[in-house]
Amino acid sequence: MSLTASGTLPVDAHAPGSYAPPVPALAERVGWLTLLGAFGRNTLEALPRTCLDTPAVTIPLPGGGRMVLLATPAGARHVLLTATEDFLRLPAGRRVIGPIAGNGLVLADGEAWRHQRKVLAPAFTPRTLPLMLRFVARAAEESCRRLAEGLGAPADLRAEMQRVALDIATTSMFSLETGTLGTEIRMLVSGYLDRLGKPTVADFLLPPGWPTPSSPRRALFRRRWLTTVRAVLAARRGQAAGEARDLFDLLVEAHGDAPGGLLADEVGTLIVAGHETTASTLFWACTLLAREPAVQDALAAEAAGLDLSEEGAAASLPHLRRARALAQETLRLYPPVYVIARRAARASVIEGTEIPQGSIVMIPTWVLHRNPRWWDRPEIFDPHRFLDRPEPDRFVYLPFGAGPRICIGAQLALAEATLVLARLMRGFRLSCDGDRPVLPVATTTLRPDHVPRFRLERRPG
Repeated sequence: MSLTASGTLPVDAHAPGSYAPPVPALAERVGWLTLLGAFGRNTLEALPRTCLDTPAVTIPLPGGGRMVLLATPAGARHVLLTATEDFLRLPAGRRVIGPIAGNGLVLADGEAWRHQRKVLAPAFTPRTLPLMLRFVARAAEESCRRLAEGLGAPADLRAEMQRVALDIATTSMFSLETGTLGTEIRMLVSGYLDRLGKPTVADFLLPPGWPTPSSPRRALFRRRWLTTVRAVLAARRGQAAGEARDLFDLLVEAHGDAPGGLLADEVGTLIVAGHETTASTLFWACTLLAREPAVQDALAAEAAGLDLSEEGAAASLPHLRRARALAQETLRLYPPVYVIARRAARASVIEGTEIPQGSIVMIPTWVLHRNPRWWDRPEIFDPHRFLDRPEPDRFVYLPFGAGPRICIGAQLALAEATLVLARLMRGFRLSCDGDRPVLPVATTTLRPDHVPRFRLERRPG
């Protein structure tokens, strides 16, 4: 079968298990001009093809600095596990994520990070998962009910997956139904990540504290975002007092109940992180499933005899092996963190390459997940690779990062996606409304280049 000009299989003419989702091409030439052009279009286009077979790729930057891309498991292990204290968060990350996260866990360093992680850890232990899954099952059921009411018209599954993921995040972590606030939160987060959340060259090159062209608009967003988060806090405080039962109670105990400050930053961060990863995974999974009816049928058959209600979700989760594999494969093809960036706090040598102090060090997860050295047919959508093959190397598969700073909610996010996808496939068949392929665009996360519409039909039985 011949390939299209973009290097992918034609979307309407592929055998089962041979669909290669369309993606931007890796850069053939590495240099400052390549970076400059890619930042204006799609950051994925700045990742050089040489990362596929070169352990460390160095890109000189204006002013004598350099960027080093480490696209091997050994390089990732060194930065994320072996020498974590030598590699710090980038000032660019604070510029881009700061308007949402403030001083929350995702941007904290050192002792502040250790304290905040310790505060949050009890809410994300395995023993809390069954309780969380009750909220997931309820939200999944409500989502399917809404989708059933709209049958016959094209469906915006991106918006729906954002809604169900936000419902899960707010109810499971904060025991709160956001109501009309949910619409405001989704609008703010989606708008920010689609536009102002896109890293720029100035974010990386200007010294910390210097304003960038995006700074004024990000500051305006920050004020609006804090207003919304404070409304969430007010709504939660207005609920009847009870025993400490959720993450909000733990945060209040640790940080106080002031209307702003760290409490607002932690709540805002967890709302975004708690729903963005799940919403993104669910949406991209739908785009993949729409091209693979046989995979949909297999998922539906797996879920058919299981109890996916609030009472049965936790017991059924271990039996949803195909749905879990689908979520894992989606996270491989569309990792929420497509590149992990750090700043070298001191000089070192990694993979035989000198890393001067102050260098930008990047681990391109996107490339690691698509390298034929570690994956069989990496361009192909194949959930079976997580069913009947050995587990991938821990530092080859990095959808949630690795090491001490691995995403604290990784297991919950994977369980959420598994359960929601199983419930969705048990209830519906879906297809794309049109043939235009959906391309990922790298901003803070991987966003679609356009919002596709889907056709849903009720599955018999």
